[in-house]
Amino acid sequence: EVLRLVPSSSTSTFFETMMLRPKVLLLLIATARALLVTVRTPMTMKKTWDKRETLADKVGLKGAGLVGTIPVRFTQGNDTLATMALQGQPLSEVAAQCGQYVKYKCKKGECGTCEVRVDGNWIRTCVSKVPYVPEGQSFDVFVRASMVKSKKSSAFFSVRSFIAGFRNNLLGMVGFFREGFKGTRYFEERMSVEQEILDKVKARKAARLAEQQSSAS
Repeated sequence: EVLRLVPSSSTSTFFETMMLRPKVLLLLIATARALLVTVRTPMTMKKTWDKRETLADKVGLKGAGLVGTIPVRFTQGNDTLATMALQGQPLSEVAAQCGQYVKYKCKKGECGTCEVRVDGNWIRTCVSKVPYVPEGQSFDVFVRASMVKSKKSSAFFSVRSFIAGFRNNLLGMVGFFREGFKGTRYFEERMSVEQEILDKVKARKAARLAEQQSSAS
């Protein structure tokens, strides 16, 4: 079907021009392959992310810490996660240890994104550490209910991306053939000019030869 777009009178010249341009041919092949991949890609191809299993889940103890003598409890709404920690241990590490989600941004204690409440005061998780806690007591941390990890599936393919890819490939092929037709026209013009020059050179040679023959006779 593509060949019908090329005028019959310039078909051979067009393909001769294309043969002189290997980069253009490679571009056409790459565009065709990309179009085939786009068409054959299944429309339901999505990646689902699984939650990593923590060590506490493996041993069967929800929120159990590895080592430590200080009980730490993270409360968020009606949910409470408990673990054990050491004095001076980073609070961010303790939160990750028991599976408590805390949202961070700067991780320098400047933005306040990771603030949690302890003993009525707001502290920043990224720069805070577990303090000394008397035996028999726990270090209670209250996390904002709004601090929830957003659940989004990463879509590698969608209808919109299919349409955009098809449109881009189509525009690329149209532009390729448009430039090819321009190149063909310019090539024909150049060849006609070169032919005129050759004809003039032949005429001059013929006139000079005739002059020499007449002078010799």
